[in-house]
Order: sequence, then C-alpha cells, then structure tokens
Amino acid sequence: MEHAKLMQKLEGYRRRNADNQGYVNHDLYRLLYDRDLYIIAYNSVKSNDGAETSGSDGTSLHGFCQEWITELIAAMRTESYLPQPNRTMRIPKSNGKMRKLSFPNGKDKLVQEALRIILECIYEPTFSSLSHGFRPNRSTQSAIAEVETWRGTIWFIEGDIAACFDEIDHRILESILRERINDERFIRLINKVLKAGYFDMQHSYHRTKTGNAQGSCCSPILCNIYLDKLDRFMEHIIERDTMGDYRRQNPDYAKARYQYKKAVNNGSDSKVANSLLNEMNKLPSTDRYDPHFRRIQYVRYADDFLIGLIAPKSYAVELKQQIKDFLQNKLCLRLSKEKTTITHAADHDVAFLGYILRKGCGKHGKFQNHPFDSSLHVFMNTQGILRKLRENGMCTASGYPIGITRLLREPPEDIIKYGNQVLRGLLTQQSGCYNFFEGWRIQYIVQFSLAKTLARKFDISLKKVFAHYGNSLLVTYENTKGFTCSVSLALYKSFARQKNFFATIKSAVTSFDLPTYNLVNPLTRVCYICGNPQRHVSMYHRKTKKKLDKPYSPIKPSCLRSTGGRFPCAISVLPGLMLTGFISINSTDDNSFWNRESRMR
Repeated sequence: MEHAKLMQKLEGYRRRNADNQGYVNHDLYRLLYDRDLYIIAYNSVKSNDGAETSGSDGTSLHGFCQEWITELIAAMRTESYLPQPNRTMRIPKSNGKMRKLSFPNGKDKLVQEALRIILECIYEPTFSSLSHGFRPNRSTQSAIAEVETWRGTIWFIEGDIAACFDEIDHRILESILRERINDERFIRLINKVLKAGYFDMQHSYHRTKTGNAQGSCCSPILCNIYLDKLDRFMEHIIERDTMGDYRRQNPDYAKARYQYKKAVNNGSDSKVANSLLNEMNKLPSTDRYDPHFRRIQYVRYADDFLIGLIAPKSYAVELKQQIKDFLQNKLCLRLSKEKTTITHAADHDVAFLGYILRKGCGKHGKFQNHPFDSSLHVFMNTQGILRKLRENGMCTASGYPIGITRLLREPPEDIIKYGNQVLRGLLTQQSGCYNFFEGWRIQYIVQFSLAKTLARKFDISLKKVFAHYGNSLLVTYENTKGFTCSVSLALYKSFARQKNFFATIKSAVTSFDLPTYNLVNPLTRVCYICGNPQRHVSMYHRKTKKKLDKPYSPIKPSCLRSTGGRFPCAISVLPGLMLTGFISINSTDDNSFWNRESRMR
C-alpha cells in the first residue's frame, strides 16, 4: 500500500508535466521522507558496476540496511544532510587527454539516485525529441536513425562542447531549475550535491565552484536539463530559418528532359534517345542552390550534436557562430575548436557516435551509385572496431589474429563467454549499416583469436582445437551445482544488412511513461548465513570468486551480537554474488569463529 502511494505521487508529477510543459512543481522535498524511494533507488543502482566502488571515505553500498534509510530521512527532515566529497580518478580518452570521473560513497549514491528519479518524472516528459543521450528508450542508435532520414543534406556542422560536465555553471543551472521547481529545500539539496567537492589522486581536497561530477547518478539528467536550453534554441532556429516548400526546378534538367521526350515521341533512333537520357541523368532535377529553399536538421547526444543543412556554406558559418555565442553568453560553455567543423556532405564522410555517415554511397569503389543520390547511408567504422580488437590483445595492427595472453589461466568456458561479449558488443548494433558484410572480418578475428588462446592454453595445434571444439568452439563443462552445461561462440550465419534496422529503432522511440520500478524490499529477506528472520539484514556486494584477490577478505558486520550462546546476525547477499562470512560465537573470545564459505547462483 505504501508503494502505491509513492507511485501515485510520481505518476502525478509525470502526468501534470506532460500535459503542461510550463507546470511549476511544488512540495518535491517531502518525497525524500518516503522509505520506499530509497528502496527503489537502491534497486536501481545495486547491479551497476559502481555499486562496489567506494567513495572518499572508503564506503560503498556494502552494508545497506534500514538504519541507513532512517539516518537519511532524519537528516532530510532537519536539512542536516551533507554529501561527502567525491573520490576522483582520471582515465585516458581516445584523443590522448584525460577524463575525470567522480565516485560518491554509498549513502550519497542513494540520495543522488532518488533525486534522479524525481527529476526524471518532471523533465523527461518535456525534453526535446531532438535529444537522445541518457534518456529512457533512446540511444546512439535512435540518434543515428534520426540522422538517416536527412535526405538532401549539403553541409554538416559537427559540434562538440568542450569540457561540458566540468564547466556547467551552478548559478545558471539553479535558475533553470527554478523555472519548473518551486521548492527551495529541494533546490538547496541539489546545490549541496553539486558543491560537495572532491579529493584528487593526491588526497587533496578541492571545492567545486563549477561543473557536474561526471560519474554520479544524477549528473546525466542535470546535464540534459542544462543543455535542453540548447535544444530549444535550435528548435527556434529551425522554425525561424526554414524556407520554401520545395526546390525550384533546374532549367538545364527541364531542357534535357524536353529533348528526350521529344525524341521518344518522334520515334527517333534508340541510340539518340539513350544518349539524351544519359545526358539528362547527369543533371540534378532541382536547383541545389535555390536561395529560397532552406532546411535545418539537428540531433544531440550528451555534449555531441550534429546539424544537417540544405543551405549555402555562408549560412552554415553564420549558424555555427550563433551557436557559439549562445553557448558562451547564455550557458557559459565553449565549443571545441578542433572538434566543431563544417563538412561538405558529398565530399567527406562524417563520424558521429561511432558510426560513419556518407551522403549517397560516395566514390568508394563498389559503393558508387547515382551522382545525385540525396539519401544518407550509415556505415560501421570498421577501422575503429579493428583498433578496439588490437587494444584488447586479439589481433595485431594489421588485423592478424593472436592469442589473448591474459586469458590463458581462465577455464575454457570463460574464454568463450568473453569472446561472445566482444562479438556481440561490436556487431549487434551494426546490422543496419550499409557495409555490415565487413563484419565477417571482425568475426574471423574473434574466432581465431579464441582458438589460438585455447591452443596456447592446452599446448596443442590450431587444427586440433577446431577438431576437438568445432568451428563454433563448443565447450562442455560442469557448473558448481554439478549440472552439465555448454557454451559456444555465437557466430553470425549471415552478414546481410537489415534494411529496416534503424527505421525499427526510430519507430520504437515513444513518449515517456513512468518506468517500472523494482519495489521489492531486499531488507525483508532472512539472513543468508543463519536464516534468522528476527533481525534486520544488511546487503553486501561481492564480486564472483574468480575476481577476488587471495586471501579472500571476510565479511565482519559490526551489527553482530552474541546473546546467550545464540548468534543472530544480519547478512544478506545479492543472487549471483559470492559470500564469505565469519560470525563470532562469543564476543569475548576473538579466536572463536564460525567460518562458512558459500556461493550463490
């Protein structure tokens, strides 16, 4: 019943904002008093890779319990909640620069996810349809599916916002939030999260004056709220500058068509008629430089955007400057000089979101077609995929398959499972690309790389590997429960392009409905070790045993108490995770332990 009340409130906010995009929301902060909101937040983040990542104070989601929720709600009621500074680290980017990632602690993760859920109900129904990043039912494929429909594009503006997450202005973001939220306590809480600061890798504390911590649960939606102003600006540009219902006819084409029809009607020689037809086909049917016809298309994914123009280059240069001025004056953001370029669609390919966009098929060998083909085709970035395989140690720079050294100690079934992850991850979303047939090369490299890994592992020849395991590398093994299982490489039988792949994705993009949240309370489960249902449980996250460093660290919950020789405890683990637990029988005897090690599947 309590779950139903919370869902009704969230659905009410979603419905009112969907019906009225200017609706001002009140009394949001009181939602943070609801215990169910934190249960939903925990269920949303518990399976993420970052669930075990600790914050600056060394804590993560390990030990989540009812006491956590009680403490957070009490702090919310008195507005005494203060998020801890984030722990940061830097990872390399493809361009050689470093990306800063932030890691909040466990309680801060819950609060940030709760904020994200509330903000999603308010803003997601009103976000522009031109935005595809970090949104439900949208992805890079849905953005590419939108771009594929841009027929006749002459110029592309490839846009990238420099250090977008790091340079978001807190005051501007606060003013944007106030347009739709009339709850000062809720605004102050978001400000606390934004200004929490961070510890760098030298353990020095830094205050956060600008920026949105990249890696936190609520940073993607806050970034979308901020950049929605850019989307609205581009919608205004599209509405203002779109001109003409159709292009005027090319007079040279009209003259050539008249000559061809006249020759056919007069019964001229077939060679003369075919010659006139060929001359007509060499000309565009419409005037591509019609000054009274203009089209602007736009799509954004996170801080990357792409604009397609049917307009002169002078207009493209002017529009680029307008966007630069808007970002600088209104949002205090900068366009990346090296990444923001104006590209002629017929002469150069455009790389966007890991795909290659090409007008027509271009002058690329077997892809040649009609010189005035106005359609856009999506190609997979074969060279980029080969570069990823090389970085993973599966091939050389020339694409020759090699064994994966780091997997030699793994069992054969895990080697094949890893190969399936790589193969599906690289090719699943490429089946709609015009050159999907090149995927055979990717599959060949993965297949022979795994075969060579097995050959090195068992010190046998490659021929014996295929003779024993077959072309699909079928491996039979016994799991921990004693059942016989098998796994094989998921090879593609055909690399024929799925022509409706992106069109199907585009049609599946629907308006936002309230997601189906997981309302199951894991804290009502009995203790995994002693089965005692009388005490509150604490949730512990552990990696699978093969990923743990030896010796395995035990779980020693501080809430364990010994009462009269009986030892009710408070431990529960997530399914599929390994638990190693130690329970003290006598609190006065530190050397007396009961050791139980188990694995759940």
